[in-house]
Amino acid sequence: MDAQTDEGSRSLREWQDELSASPGWRALGLMSYVRRVGYVFQANVAQLNTLAAQVQDAALSAQFFDIDTPEAHDDLLGEVERLLHNVLTALSTRIDQQRAFMRRNFRENAPLSTEYATRVTAEFGFAEGDFLRDLRNYLTHHRLPVTQSQQTFTQETMAVSFGLLPDPLKEWDRWKPTSRTWLSAQYDHIDIVDLVDGYARIAGLFDKWLHDAIGAQHADEIRQYEYEAEAFNREWDKIFVI
Repeated sequence: MDAQTDEGSRSLREWQDELSASPGWRALGLMSYVRRVGYVFQANVAQLNTLAAQVQDAALSAQFFDIDTPEAHDDLLGEVERLLHNVLTALSTRIDQQRAFMRRNFRENAPLSTEYATRVTAEFGFAEGDFLRDLRNYLTHHRLPVTQSQQTFTQETMAVSFGLLPDPLKEWDRWKPTSRTWLSAQYDHIDIVDLVDGYARIAGLFDKWLHDAIGAQHADEIRQYEYEAEAFNREWDKIFVI
């Protein structure tokens, strides 16, 4: 890495260090961080969705609904609870990490930080979102939610959904007002997979906006970095690639 460039004025290591300290490199790093934080949440949601999709196959799901082996159904609900725990923990992590990220990197960037706060209020200020955030606290500090499966049949199809029973949830006294109001209107089966998936779609679009907004603000620096990085790669190839 200490090989000299053709100009002889700096080594490849020095050039690489300059690239790594450039504003464009930093901007790309910020964008990457937004993607990674979002991925932790979205990957956990994908695992829950995958399980929900798999049990729609009647041949596969028959083993879980055989009355002679109730433990198989219990194990299935246990897996749903495990995945839901991971989803809700990742949901909370995404919120906390993104807030800290914005404070750490954009406290003095009024246009972006203001738009971020405005969008958070507009896009996540709905009762189901508050419920999911509170559900994480319920699950972590109180108890596992009572999970059930529900089968719906027609003459030609079968559908399986996973849900939470509202009544045991209503006994907890630490729901936020918006969550409690929403929960009080639920009387039967809260389809938790659909609820989580809807939230994840909103979060995914929001995270894409934030990623792209950072890129737009630093477009000139990123272009300059990419120009310099291409020159660095050409010099590297001349020295090391046969």
